[in-house]
Amino acid sequence: MLKKLTMVMAAASLVVACNKNRVEVIENVKIQIHNHDDKAKKLKDGDIITFTAKIYNSADSLLQESTVANPARAMVQPAGASGFKGSFEDGLRLLAQGDSATIYVPVDSLAKGAQQLPPFIKKGTDLKYAVKILKVQTRADFDKEMAANAQKEKQAAEERKTQLPKLIQDYIAKSGKTFKTTPSGLYYSITTEGTGANPKKGDVCKCMYVGKFLDGKVFDQSKQPIDMPIGQMIPGFNEALTLMKKGGKATFVIPPAIGYGEQGQGPIPGNSALVFEVEVIDFTASK
Repeated sequence: MLKKLTMVMAAASLVVACNKNRVEVIENVKIQIHNHDDKAKKLKDGDIITFTAKIYNSADSLLQESTVANPARAMVQPAGASGFKGSFEDGLRLLAQGDSATIYVPVDSLAKGAQQLPPFIKKGTDLKYAVKILKVQTRADFDKEMAANAQKEKQAAEERKTQLPKLIQDYIAKSGKTFKTTPSGLYYSITTEGTGANPKKGDVCKCMYVGKFLDGKVFDQSKQPIDMPIGQMIPGFNEALTLMKKGGKATFVIPPAIGYGEQGQGPIPGNSALVFEVEVIDFTASK
């Protein structure tokens, strides 16, 4: 009898687990809920949600990602406010703080009015948004937190500004490389000279690069060669490319004055010096 009861309980647990991860349609949203807490803080229109997200196409290729270190944020909107029923925003409305789910959004609904879709997104398929809700706040609480964070970051940026000359010199000393400096304040070390002429403003360089902070932490890098039009990037990077040649490799230290300045951007704090290791595969001269 006990054995039969145990088997029944195990089967019941399996059914619950299956239902928990079943893809279903709730309030016009195609969704697969992985974790949900009925007792958690519910979402209300106007609330600000902080969440992580991974966006996949129908072939399960990762298109975009927001991490815990750099999360996404959105305001809860009335159902259908994004322009169509069953949108990603409508899916967020079904969740609560701590929940995780995959929201399926029809490409055809997203693409209405678009003349052409990129080749990795196919009509008739869904985009998959794998999300986890980290925090739910009222707009007032969110604004208060952002103001406090901004003040804290401003103070940190001022401290970095005073420490920057020493930090840059310490980095150069430890790098084992010989650096030169341009009048703008750009530090550069050409490790492989390359051949031919130097690219100029308006030319498009095909590059591989790694972007780091002075402590070696990587904040960005290319996974394949990408086109970089000289004149359309931060001043320090524009200048850096004009110092290189086809096949060349170099390391640059870009101070904030010719980088992202006192405010910073995205994962880059204000008054940050940036280190870029760059290889110019080729470049196309402007016409």
